[in-house]
Amino acid sequence: MKSTASIKEIRAAHREMVRKLHPDAIGLQSADLSLALSAVSQAWSVLGDPATRREYDKSLAQQSASKRSDKSNQSSDSKSKPIDDFVEEPDFEIPQIIVRAQFPWRFMLTLIGIGALLILALRSTVSTNIPQGPDSLIQSGSCVALDATQAVYEVSCDQPNEGVVRQLIGFDMTCPSDTFGYRDRQGMGIACLEP
Repeated sequence: MKSTASIKEIRAAHREMVRKLHPDAIGLQSADLSLALSAVSQAWSVLGDPATRREYDKSLAQQSASKRSDKSNQSSDSKSKPIDDFVEEPDFEIPQIIVRAQFPWRFMLTLIGIGALLILALRSTVSTNIPQGPDSLIQSGSCVALDATQAVYEVSCDQPNEGVVRQLIGFDMTCPSDTFGYRDRQGMGIACLEP
């Protein structure tokens, strides 16, 4: 019995098997993979050389002929015994190849891009002319009012107020002569108000 595969087909099959079983290709090192890879290399050494392949084909023919003769001898010797069909089992089992999961970069970049576009779209629909109310921090240009203790606090410039702060100075300093100094209610210093 001769094998019908050509050297090119055997070489292609060998490359494919080595590619699948090589530890560097799949990122996994195990004894089963090493055994499988060595068996593939051994098969290539036999089938890749025409002389050793002819010897292999002859040995297969002899084995098949001896099995047929053994079968016929067994069937003629004892008709009462059931004869099991000969099934060749491989010497090794090709292990399941586990491939490491890859991080979904394309999905994540797409998700980030969609999120950025959504934020930009929402930002374009929001009105930017939101009036700024008082934030209770007195600074230059803040409108202020006086409380019962004669301390100033920030109010909206649309409401009645005592004046506009020119500058906020420390407690140990004095306001310029053309302004009036009042203590800040939060204790940040002296607010110099323009009349």
